[in-house]
Amino acid sequence: MDEHSGTLHCEPCEACHFEAWQRIVDGRLRWEESQSCPVYGVQACHGGWGPPPPWVRERIIAEEGTVRLPVGEPDGVPIALLRRVYGLTIAEVAAARATGWEATPVEARFLAESAGAADPGQAYSSPSGG
Repeated sequence: MDEHSGTLHCEPCEACHFEAWQRIVDGRLRWEESQSCPVYGVQACHGGWGPPPPWVRERIIAEEGTVRLPVGEPDGVPIALLRRVYGLTIAEVAAARATGWEATPVEARFLAESAGAADPGQAYSSPSGG
């Protein structure tokens, strides 16, 4: 379930500050975002469990890049895990099997740990630019 707190948002200006991040908490994906504007004195925070909404994920990718993960056996992310975490359709899974899955670095670590990889840093390729 998502959590929200905040005040009314101003029109975005040069002083507005946006942050978005992910982490693994107790074996689960967690995402957070915050927005603040010192000019208008407003701030908002938003967070939840699992993969972040697209606008938050885009900000994370812009800052941290992505990791292309192989999908399926023998060396890739298990299909059932990918479907469970992201709620992918069969067509989306087929596309991911063909081209790989673009994960944030935290998602890649989470998937590797969830799949039981001994060394998540070696289980999948390293981060690439956004």
